[in-house]
Amino acid sequence: MRYIKRMKLMLSLTFVTAMLLTSSPALATDKAATESSLGSPVITEMKTAIGDNAIDYPQLNGLTNQDVQQMINDAIVEKAKIAQRMLTLSTLQSGSAGLSVTYEAYLGGGIFSTVISAKGIMENGRTGQEYTSLCFNLVSGEPITIADLFQNPDDAVSYMEETLQNTYLDELSSYLENSSLTPLPRESFSLDADGITFYYPYKQFSLLSGYSGAAQFNYDELTDYLLTDDNALPATLGILPEKLTDQEIKSNIEKVVAEGTLPHIRAKLGDNMAKLIKQYRLLRTPDQYPGGRYFQLEAPAFRQVLVLSDALTTGWDNSNVEGLLSYRADLFGIQSGETTRDRWQEILGAPESSVDFSEDMAYDYGFPAGTADYYTFGDRQLLLYAGEDGILYAVRLT
Repeated sequence: MRYIKRMKLMLSLTFVTAMLLTSSPALATDKAATESSLGSPVITEMKTAIGDNAIDYPQLNGLTNQDVQQMINDAIVEKAKIAQRMLTLSTLQSGSAGLSVTYEAYLGGGIFSTVISAKGIMENGRTGQEYTSLCFNLVSGEPITIADLFQNPDDAVSYMEETLQNTYLDELSSYLENSSLTPLPRESFSLDADGITFYYPYKQFSLLSGYSGAAQFNYDELTDYLLTDDNALPATLGILPEKLTDQEIKSNIEKVVAEGTLPHIRAKLGDNMAKLIKQYRLLRTPDQYPGGRYFQLEAPAFRQVLVLSDALTTGWDNSNVEGLLSYRADLFGIQSGETTRDRWQEILGAPESSVDFSEDMAYDYGFPAGTADYYTFGDRQLLLYAGEDGILYAVRLT
């Protein structure tokens, strides 16, 4: 019986491996000159589910260069250990610890980038969680490095490490066993339309949820370090800062406010809190503020971003998002830590009202002493808060 079981597993693994090596999928854009040469790449989801356990991973389809496409697809299967995960999936018993493999992927600007998360039974038979991040040039099929993004990668990494030490440590629980934010894992990152995310080894930085830690930076936080050549990756991705008129900035702000969100934030006013927490996980127990609760979510895009809800002391299954608060906001050029109060009033005009916050009053809201300017767009209120230095400290939408 043991021999038969082993043979079944070997046949299962052989079949899985053959299936993986023959499957294909892809991505697009590198600039006007290369867009058409790439074909019409798309991301195809490959999914296998047994009961409550499932493996999802991406493959590319439609890339003109089939050799490059196969090279990328094979790398995804190999680096993310898909064959091993499939074998583990086939051996799981009902009611035992499970396995969930999920992914996020981005296609654009001549690149394909993905991060694949495996959580549950690992190939060593123990429970754990592991990220695999991959980023490819669609023309050559070669991996992208941070040297393709930054003028001086060492300077950029030093800035990001310093930023994390000065800001992110305050958000993390003191109960973390692994919480070393430096060195930044510069070889392990993914790219998307908003920014770059670095994924840490579990033993260096891991969270109470059991997930490995990650750190995300929006491109507009890194503009001083990006390559600026017309043929370099930042230009191809379209992430270099645009020169906007004051009226264009104001119009863009009105548009996102009407949509009930702020740039780069993966939540909107009215979203169900329970669903957000299930998707992005709580980093810590919600904090109270006068009239509501602050939720700090674990996903790296929510670093220095709080989600606001009601002040009910019961569960939040029926609570909805009533506000968004960002300490690293960039409203199309109105940027935390950079823009003066005088400057945003030039762009947006005089506020409907302004309130000076004393230290005691500001403390209740997590602000330093300063001044809040309130703007109304339809039924939405936008608060821009300056510290005593007159520089934008935070942006809140309710």
